[in-house]
Amino acid sequence: MEGDMTDAERITRAFATAIEKLRFLDAFSLLDDDGKYHVIGTTPASGVYHGPQDVFDRLVPVLGGFKEPPAVKFEEPIIQGDRAVLLGSGTGLGPTGPYNQPYYAFVLKFADGKLMEMIEFMDTQMLVSAVFGEAEPA
Repeated sequence: MEGDMTDAERITRAFATAIEKLRFLDAFSLLDDDGKYHVIGTTPASGVYHGPQDVFDRLVPVLGGFKEPPAVKFEEPIIQGDRAVLLGSGTGLGPTGPYNQPYYAFVLKFADGKLMEMIEFMDTQMLVSAVFGEAEPA
C-alpha cells in the first residue's frame, strides 16, 4: 500500500508517526529547507521558522525544558491534493506546569513532493502557562 501513497500522504503519515513517537527532530526534518513552519499566537515560541535548521536552532531550545514531552495522538489525516490536516491532542508536563492540549491542528502544504509549509494551531495560553510560567489573564 505504501507504494500507492502520494508524497503528501507519505510525508503526512511520517510526520504524525514521528510526533507520536516523540521523535521531534525526525518530524521537523521532513520540512523542506525552503519550507516554513508557523506557530500561531504571540507566545515566545510563536512566529515563522524557515526550514528545519531554524526550528532546531530557535524553537527547540525554547521548548526543550519539558519534564515530560507532550504525548500527542492524531486522528486519521485529512489529505486532499497538496494539502493535509492533522487533528490531535496531547498532554505533557512543562517546566512550569501541566500541558494539556485537547485540540491540535497542523495544516500542511506540499509542492513538488516536498513539505513546504506547516501551520500549528493550539491553545497558546496553555503553552504560555506550562512552558513560560505566565498565569492565565484574569
